[in-house]
Amino acid sequence: MFVMKLVGCILIFCSTSGIGFLYAKEFEHRQEDLNSLKTMALQLRGEIRYAMTALPEAVEHIAKRHDGRLQPFLFEISKKLSERSGESMLQIWSACEEKLSVTSLTKQDKLFLHQLGESLGYLDKEMQLATIDLFLTQVEQTLKELETIGKEKKRLYKSLGILTGIFLIIIIL
Repeated sequence: MFVMKLVGCILIFCSTSGIGFLYAKEFEHRQEDLNSLKTMALQLRGEIRYAMTALPEAVEHIAKRHDGRLQPFLFEISKKLSERSGESMLQIWSACEEKLSVTSLTKQDKLFLHQLGESLGYLDKEMQLATIDLFLTQVEQTLKELETIGKEKKRLYKSLGILTGIFLIIIIL
């Protein structure tokens, strides 16, 4: 009987601690994904401003250079744009947003990205660049906020996982 309680306590402690560490890792992944979004937007801005590349080719170039969880999203946009099906950029962008499910982006992050997609493709070059700059400002602000609270939140998640495990063990014993 005691051995079964001991094994149960070990499993509970390991699982609650694991959940705490999982939440901390998910927080880190969100920061990585936001940095990927920032890189993508900077590359898109460069393609539009300096290379004067059309949007379908610009997205294709970025998708080929990008490595990360945003790559399927970018490749899907590139593929649909090259098909020239007559859909608007917003329709294509919205349809491809399902590929973002593998990322750790929050609803707010995805909303920023959706707003970027709403403005691309039909505005003139300067307005597209201004929209990209606005998106970059939003992403940078979010990254700064995450950076200031990041260490504390990750430590909190890990500590809560461990302490929850200890608390449950005390209740069981």
